[in-house]
Amino acid sequence: MNEHQDDPLGVRIGAREIYDEVVGLREDVRSLGQEGENVTETLEDHENRIRGLESERGRFVLPVALITAVATVVAAGITVVKVAG
Repeated sequence: MNEHQDDPLGVRIGAREIYDEVVGLREDVRSLGQEGENVTETLEDHENRIRGLESERGRFVLPVALITAVATVVAAGITVVKVAG
């Protein structure tokens, strides 16, 4: 009797097929590791750019706030002079 007839599905997977798949998976894992490193480098680059933009923005906040405060005081003073005068 043929041993292939004993298998209900009629499919046999040999050691060579399993080995070939394992080798293929190893290459896939290596490429994913490389992609992960590239993503990490990109994220670090974006982090540095964002921090640079935030520091640039922070440089102008105080002068703008000071100018706005002075303009408000001047406008209030002009209003008081008009109402009093």
